[in-house]
Amino acid sequence: MESTIALEELIEENEKKASFSKSNLDKHESGEIRLSAISKASSENSFEIANNKVAKYKSMLAELQTDEGQEVSKKRKLIIAARRKRYFDSQSSRIKVGKEQDNDVKLAALRIIAELPTDVHFEDDKLFEIAIKSVELKLPELNELLDVLEKIKKEFSSLLKNCDKENIQEMATIDYLIPIIVLHFYILTTNIKENIEDLNEKMLLEFENKTRKVRKEIRFSGFPKYQDWWIRELWLSHQAYFALFKWKSIINKQCITLEQKKAWSIIFDRWVFIKKMLNDTGSLAYNYHYAFDTLLSKYGNLDEELDEKNISSMEHIIKEITEKEDFSKNFEFHNVVTPYLKFKHKKRASR
Repeated sequence: MESTIALEELIEENEKKASFSKSNLDKHESGEIRLSAISKASSENSFEIANNKVAKYKSMLAELQTDEGQEVSKKRKLIIAARRKRYFDSQSSRIKVGKEQDNDVKLAALRIIAELPTDVHFEDDKLFEIAIKSVELKLPELNELLDVLEKIKKEFSSLLKNCDKENIQEMATIDYLIPIIVLHFYILTTNIKENIEDLNEKMLLEFENKTRKVRKEIRFSGFPKYQDWWIRELWLSHQAYFALFKWKSIINKQCITLEQKKAWSIIFDRWVFIKKMLNDTGSLAYNYHYAFDTLLSKYGNLDEELDEKNISSMEHIIKEITEKEDFSKNFEFHNVVTPYLKFKHKKRASR
């Protein structure tokens, strides 16, 4: 048994030596590295010696593996299998008590163990390699978001189960876009809430340490309500456009980080695109429109103003604001010859 183990180890050891020497010679031939004449001769000699040893030890092992030798080999394999079983059976406990890795990496490793097929195992070091990469890529968060997206898709389909889709076949992309935009609103609101929680915890700590005299808790109660006529009359009424612009700027102020503000600008454009498409389709898209609004209310804290008194009141406020606004002023970076227009002139001139 000992001879079998020793021979197998010798074969593996010399196979590695042969492979290393062959790799250096191949790289030299391809020009990837340049070996001196002495180094090249040494590599060739090492490769030949290692190869000969591999052949020699394999021949010896074959002679050894008679019926009796095979029985010994079986016993050895059973012992190795038992050792590996004990190793992997205790892997979760070993990871939990280990001090070499951070807790988030440990948790990722335990999640990976749980999702592996029953006949697949990774050694600790390989498992941690995967776990560390999982943490870097924030895969647990990604998996959670994919679960949310699946829920949104199912609810969207459920809301439209009695809808006659044949009438709006020209809007083929709508089924794909609506759940994704709802998810984007969900991510934005979740992120804002998390930042608010962090700010409240920080203020509480400062208050308890007496560096802040007054404790003022921040709350997120959702986004301000929008009005349907802003979308319906968009590009036709400057008041509708201006109301939508002001509403967008209010939500922009609710965003805490620069990343959130950038995200909101993109989400707003996509939301307007879908709302305008649905509105222009009219009654044929009412069910789609209602499903979109329902999901936005549930997942994105976004609601439409339904109280007619409040709608009229807001219309009056918008009129007052637009009357005071100086529309003769240009934006700070105003220039009728835009950077893209300059690019287009150069592009056409070079053809």
